[in-house]
Formats: sequence, C-alpha cells, structure tokens
Amino acid sequence: MNLFLNDNKAVIGMPIYLLIAIFIAGIIIGSFIISINSSIKNSQTDIVRHEIEKIISEAENMFEYADEGTLVTVSVDFSKSMKFAVFGSMPQNGVLRPTNFNLDEKVSNNYYFVMKDGTISSFSSNARFSSYDITKIAFFGPGTYDLSLKLEYDFIGGKTYVKIF
Repeated sequence: MNLFLNDNKAVIGMPIYLLIAIFIAGIIIGSFIISINSSIKNSQTDIVRHEIEKIISEAENMFEYADEGTLVTVSVDFSKSMKFAVFGSMPQNGVLRPTNFNLDEKVSNNYYFVMKDGTISSFSSNARFSSYDITKIAFFGPGTYDLSLKLEYDFIGGKTYVKIF
C-alpha cells in the first residue's frame, strides 16, 4: 500500500497529459469554428440562390408559355454578401466582374452570381436573358429590386428573350 503513495512518476507525466488535452481541445474548437463559418457562407449563398430562383422560375414560365409582350414584376432582395448577379452571360476566364456587357446569343441562356468571398455560382436556363436593351446583359448588385420581366422577340436576331430591367 505504501508503494503507491510514494510513486512520483504520475506527477512527472501530468504536464504532458495536460498539453495533449489542450491540443485536442484546440483541434475540436477549431473544427467547430470552421464548420460554423462554412455554414454561414452556405446559408448566404442559399439566400441569394433563392432570390435568383424567383426570377428564373418566372422567366422560364414566360419563355415556354407566355405570349410576346407579357410583362411580370418580381420583387427580390439580394443580400449584401453578394457582389453581383448577371443574366445572359457566363463568367469570363479569371475576371469576376464582366468587362463586356454586350449580349452573346450563344450564352444568353446562362446566369451567374458572385459572392463577396469570391465564390462563383453559374447556371443555365431554358430562357434567354437580356437587359432592357436587348443587345446587353442584365447586371444587378446587392439591394432590393422590383424587377420587370418582359418577353420580347428580337427581329434582328430572330430569337425570343426575357428582358430583365
């Protein structure tokens, strides 16, 4: 019994065990913080995606079923975590912000948005998009908009577009 009371080896090992416990706790806390940060980014992206889906849903319905000249208004609120959204274009190689606002009919059915953290989400649609000027892409920054969507036939190009303005 006296043998266990005079054993000092456990006292020498305590700082190592404490250091290991602190290291493991740091890893767990760090992982938790990273997952929370990732969840916040994903939720911000989902909020923007939901607002854009309002536009896309109306635009695709108009493109498939509406008559030329149909006008629909959609209210959207783009979060401040979004840099901008583009309808009627694709992201250009390595350039986040479009430099050419002219519409290219080959990619006019595409749309994308860029978040402030640099995340790019791009998609394609059945509808073709343009701005009020049918030769330009539609570009929007963060904020609240009452967007008008108008189905219009371009006699020069021979294609139907959903104008977003």
